Amino acid sequence: MDLPTSGLSDYIHFMQTVEAFYDQLSSRYTELISRCVPRYTEIFYNLFYYIPDDLQPKRILDLGCGTGNLTEAALKHYPNAEIHALDISADILNECRKRFEGHNNIYYHQQDFTRLDLPEGSFDLIISSIAIHHINDEDKARLYPKIYSLLKPNGIFVFADQTKGATDEIYQKHIGRWKEEAMKLGSTEADWQLWMDHQDAHDYHAPVGWHLKQLEGACFALTDVIWKNIMWAVIWARK
Repeated sequence: MDLPTSGLSDYIHFMQTVEAFYDQLSSRYTELISRCVPRYTEIFYNLFYYIPDDLQPKRILDLGCGTGNLTEAALKHYPNAEIHALDISADILNECRKRFEGHNNIYYHQQDFTRLDLPEGSFDLIISSIAIHHINDEDKARLYPKIYSLLKPNGIFVFADQTKGATDEIYQKHIGRWKEEAMKLGSTEADWQLWMDHQDAHDYHAPVGWHLKQLEGACFALTDVIWKNIMWAVIWARK
């Protein structure tokens, strides 16, 4: 599905509906996602396992922080780093603030990915978990050069996301497998329908190979797929 084409007002309305969805889920997000995403903890393990040993990040950006699951993992791995948590939803960010009350090294930014307003060359590490698919492919293609510009030399961008299959048949089988695994994790039909309704309205999945091509086109020196399960992949890139 493409973004509305009738002007800026339609785009703003579209982004507001995404924000409203996550505002509504803010208090239940972690509970729902842990029942819906298979091998969720393994995704997080691999996000950090492949960060080079020679990189000791002083400044980290968490793109699409949600209620802070990835921010918390970053805090555990790099307790002395300055962590910037960014999300489009004000309510989600408030959940983060409550979760990390007392931590003076976490900073909050309410922004969407298509309008990032942050200093260039200011981060050693940029991370993201199951968030980038919320913008369409054209905006993803514009986001990756922006992320490149935000990183310091030799900085790392590593993210987990939902991806599309190389063919529509593979993609549909991914969706079927996903539902099977979600039900095993305790999801209900209502949970599943909630995610499917959201996906139909707001999600833009792209094949893994497409992501790698865009990252290479954004001038990242090295790229890799370091983990994949069904439609979830962890993708790594070094400036």
